[in-house]
Amino acid sequence: MAVIELKNKVRKRIESLNDEHLLEEILNLIDFESDKEEIYSIPLDHQKELEISLEQMKNGNTISNDDVNDILQKWIIK
Repeated sequence: MAVIELKNKVRKRIESLNDEHLLEEILNLIDFESDKEEIYSIPLDHQKELEISLEQMKNGNTISNDDVNDILQKWIIK
């Protein structure tokens, strides 16, 4: 299908929508795909937290996903 045909189909479908959440999600998807070439910078406070996390990983201070799931299951049951 040609790009023009696809755009027309998308326009028609969007015009028929009244679901605000779905329209926001469509807009988010379009924005996300449009910004692919944009370079993201991580805020300094996030960079610091990432550095701390990486250091913890290097030191073996981690917990497996299975262990976390077990802990959560026990917590949910209480």
